[in-house]
Amino acid sequence: MELIFKKYHKSEQNTEKNYLIYDPGHNQVQFTSDLYKSISGRNFMQSCENILIGPIIHNQEMNVRVLTSDGVEVSSNSNTREIFEAYLKDQGYSSYVPADDETPENIQEFGTVYYFPA
Repeated sequence: MELIFKKYHKSEQNTEKNYLIYDPGHNQVQFTSDLYKSISGRNFMQSCENILIGPIIHNQEMNVRVLTSDGVEVSSNSNTREIFEAYLKDQGYSSYVPADDETPENIQEFGTVYYFPA
């Protein structure tokens, strides 16, 4: 089965950060710890800062889960919020992004990454 991730890149002064976004709406598989172990065990996440899982929509509210490259769930911060808002805007989730919100110039979508677990 194919898993679809979007890869985003954020450049800041003296740092480059890559993020993977796993959208449950575009995948047939729920993101679990076993799935995380599968992708991290194959160096799929090499040089990736975080995996953002979402949007998770429940009762008209949108949430995102953030996993570090070590698989630890952490709170969202300004970097992950900016990346996730850029993703939502790119994917047409306009009702969840403020109308005046512009994607910062230092954030780029690198495209789609496909993964085929064994």
